Amino acid sequence: MMKIAKRSAAALISTFLGLAWISPQALARVEETNASVSYSVGWTQGDTSGTWSGGSAAVSTTPGAQATLTFTGPSVSWIGGRTPRTGIARVFLDGSLLAEVDTYSKTEEVRVPMFEATGLADASHALTIEVTGRQNALATSNLVVVDAFDVPAATISRLQETDPSVTYTAGWVQDNPVVTLIPSVTHGITQGSSLRSWSAGAALVSTTPGAQVTFAFTGTAIDWIGARGNQSGIARVSLDGVFVTEVDLYSSTEQIQAAVFTATGLADTSHSLTIEGTGRQNAASQNALIVVDAFDVTTSGTRHQDTDPAIAYGANWIQGNRDKAYSEGASAESHTFGAQATITFTGTGISWIGARGPQCGIARIFLDGAFVEDFDTYFRTEGPQHTDFKVGGLAAGTHTLSIQVIGKNPLSTDAWILIDAFDVTP
Repeated sequence: MMKIAKRSAAALISTFLGLAWISPQALARVEETNASVSYSVGWTQGDTSGTWSGGSAAVSTTPGAQATLTFTGPSVSWIGGRTPRTGIARVFLDGSLLAEVDTYSKTEEVRVPMFEATGLADASHALTIEVTGRQNALATSNLVVVDAFDVPAATISRLQETDPSVTYTAGWVQDNPVVTLIPSVTHGITQGSSLRSWSAGAALVSTTPGAQVTFAFTGTAIDWIGARGNQSGIARVSLDGVFVTEVDLYSSTEQIQAAVFTATGLADTSHSLTIEGTGRQNAASQNALIVVDAFDVTTSGTRHQDTDPAIAYGANWIQGNRDKAYSEGASAESHTFGAQATITFTGTGISWIGARGPQCGIARIFLDGAFVEDFDTYFRTEGPQHTDFKVGGLAAGTHTLSIQVIGKNPLSTDAWILIDAFDVTP
C-alpha cells in the first residue's frame, strides 16, 4: 500500500471557525523517497541544493534514466523544479508516452507542478519520468528533478509578490530593486534581479515593525512562500482578518522559496492572508527580516494547460512562451488585434488563468458565443498565473469560452494577452 509522507511531523494544528489550520509543510503528498517510487540507474537521491518538498529531491542528467510512481487514483501531478539548468523529460503513463516536458525556466522555481495527468480510471497506474539528455537551447544543463507527486492531482497556482492581488504598506522593499528589460517575446519588465534564487527572480523584504503584506485569493489552501535564515525574524499571520499564529523564521541554514506557513481546509471562496513584521527575532537570529516571495494557492477544478487539445487557437498566437513563471512553465500569447482562442469544456464553471503586467492588453470575453465583458490585463507589475476571469453556476453540459485580443491600455507598453491555462469546475 502506498504510504503518504508529510513534509513535517511538527505540524501545529488548531481549530478556528470550523477550519483546520495546519502550519508549514503539513500537506500530504508522495515524496520521492516513498517506497511507491522506483528508480533505474542514473539517479542521485537525497539532493538538498534546493528547498525541496520533504527536504530532498532525486536528480539525473543520464539519458534514459527513469523514475516510476505506482499509484491508485484518477489523477496525478509530478512535482519538480524548473531552473536555467534543467532539461527535457519524457512522461509515460502505464507505458504509453504522454508528453515531453521542457523544464527550462529563466528563474528558479522549486516544488512546482511539472505535469499532471487527469481523467484517469480510478485504478492502479504507473507514471514514469524519463531523462532525455536533451535541453532547451537556452538551458545550461539537461538536469531533471523529481521532488514529489500529488495523488490525486492538486490544482495549484503560484502567484508572485508582484501580483495585482498583493497589497502592502510602507516598510517593504524589493530584493534587489534592479529593474531591467529582458529580450523576450513579450519584451516585458522583470520583477527584478537578486543574488538569491527567489521565485520569479525577486521578493519583498522588510525589517519594519508593523509592515504588512495582504494577499487576496480564492481557494481551499494557501502556502506563503518566503525564506528562513540566520537573519530572519518573527511574523504575525492573519487570515480573513483573524490572527492565526506567529511564525519564527530563524534557521541556522538559509532556505529560499520555503513554504513558511500553510493553511488548508478553507471554504472555496474569497479570503485574505496578511503577513506582518513584528520587529522581533529569535535570540539566535541576527536580524528581524521578513521575506514575502510568492503564494501557492490551491483551487477547485481541473487544470487544462494552454497546450490542451480542447483549446482552438486562431491565427497569430505564439505558443511555448517561457519568459515568466507560468503554469507548468509556458503559455500561449498574442498581441494581434482580433486574434482569438476558444476552449470547449464540460462543467459548471471555468477560470481563465492568464497574466497581468505592464505589457499586457485588453481582452474581449465570450461565453457560449455571447459577449461577457472586456477585461484590461494591464498592471504596473508582473502577475503571471493570475486568474483574469472566472464564471460559475453554469448549466451542467458543454460550453465554450473565447478570449479575443482587442486593444491596450494607454499606459501599457503593448497589447499582449496570455493564455496560461483554464481551470474547469465539474
